[in-house]
Amino acid sequence: MKKTIIATTIATLLAATSLPALAQDAGVQVDTGAGVTVDTPAVDAAVGADANANANANAGGMSDNTYGSVVSSIQGSADVDLSTVTDESKVTIVLLSSLQGDAATEAAALDEALSANADGMTTLHTNIDGNATIKAKLEAEGHATSDVVAVKSNADGSVIVYVDDRA
Repeated sequence: MKKTIIATTIATLLAATSLPALAQDAGVQVDTGAGVTVDTPAVDAAVGADANANANANAGGMSDNTYGSVVSSIQGSADVDLSTVTDESKVTIVLLSSLQGDAATEAAALDEALSANADGMTTLHTNIDGNATIKAKLEAEGHATSDVVAVKSNADGSVIVYVDDRA
């Protein structure tokens, strides 16, 4: 019986000490709100002291700042419900000039996607004009509604607005 208790205790200790290593290998970020963070680039999951959990995983690890992300957002942008975007919402403006990737080759695919979705752009611009929060954020940064090429709505209610700043 004593050996069983010792073996169980050792197994528990080993499992507890190897758990952070497993979490790191799985690409998990855990923030308990007490200043303890384990961070790796694969997938982020944050847990606050109030037990709210938020996980964000981009398909294939794609960043929101790539040509691929913009191109994939263009087609559905006209259908994004912007009525839920308020002053409390996080609105991020991403300039096309700041995108990661090879502009010389990837910009052609972007322009092709924009041409193929010309009708959607008209709807998108009308939807943005109807949202005071997004319109104010654009104007504050010196951009017009017509500069917007795509929007992306995230599960947490935040919105990314892609702005064409190419001359």
